[in-house]
Amino acid sequence: MAKRWKKQEITYLKRYAEKKHVAELAERFRTNNDEVSKKLTELGLEAKDSASVRALPPDPQLGIFEKGLKALHKNNYQEAAKFFKKILDETGESDLAQRSRRYLGVCRQNMAKAGARSKDPFLLAVYESNRGNYDEALALCSRGGRQSKDERFAYLAASVYSLTGDLEKAEKFLALSIELNPKNRIHAYHDSDFEALRDSSEHRHLFD
Repeated sequence: MAKRWKKQEITYLKRYAEKKHVAELAERFRTNNDEVSKKLTELGLEAKDSASVRALPPDPQLGIFEKGLKALHKNNYQEAAKFFKKILDETGESDLAQRSRRYLGVCRQNMAKAGARSKDPFLLAVYESNRGNYDEALALCSRGGRQSKDERFAYLAASVYSLTGDLEKAEKFLALSIELNPKNRIHAYHDSDFEALRDSSEHRHLFD
């Protein structure tokens, strides 16, 4: 069913649309990205996403980024995450990579919420970690030996241990996740969860 926009909602769009991402506006108005995009077009407005895309310099991966945005606007977070992660796997610390990292975070947050409903063990573990329920997140990672054989669970376990100050275990599982998937070294280098590990001279070799 199409959303019926209230006067105060339209006023908010006119005032703040350019400062917000479509996904943020959709969450505020409890609707989907398509409804927000349609209303913005109708009002002749653009969200922060649109301005970002126009400002990007020519880049061979721009098409991948745009596909990610389209999937994100359709609330297809898993598909969008694949596009943004592909850019991060293949691109250095560029403006495009920074934007992809931000949108990947949005995707993962929404995927985690979905995981809490669908009972997907990895998404549920991410969801619990995001909520600060670290013991529960680690329990989900370790169940059935997941963190020792699945690079996703190994990486997540490492991030939780880093956040909780257990740097020895953080090093152990980050090293394992990198062994299982070398691209995790790049992700960890830019992941704020590993700040404590990066700042430690004993563990800095993991990021070289």
